[in-house]
Amino acid sequence: MGALEAIKDRIIWDINLKQEFKDERTVGYSFVIDVCDGNPQLALYRMKKRLSDSTILKEQPPKEILDKALEEQGITKPRDNIYNITTDVRKWIEDNLL
Repeated sequence: MGALEAIKDRIIWDINLKQEFKDERTVGYSFVIDVCDGNPQLALYRMKKRLSDSTILKEQPPKEILDKALEEQGITKPRDNIYNITTDVRKWIEDNLL
């Protein structure tokens, strides 16, 4: 995946979404779990100083990995929102996308 290779060095792995606009180093890229209509999907998250957006990736991890990541964060009924990834999701990204 050429596009991800180009941003590999600018990925912020430990993003705190609750502090996103308060943390000056949150300019770059990360990965998030983007839930829409109850469906969790892995997304590339682009952050600028006062703006962010997410793009659902074509290649997705098994749903069980995303469900487990949400459960580990205490999210049992995810609402439409974005959520942090976990170590297991990061490992899947590194093994399959980067």
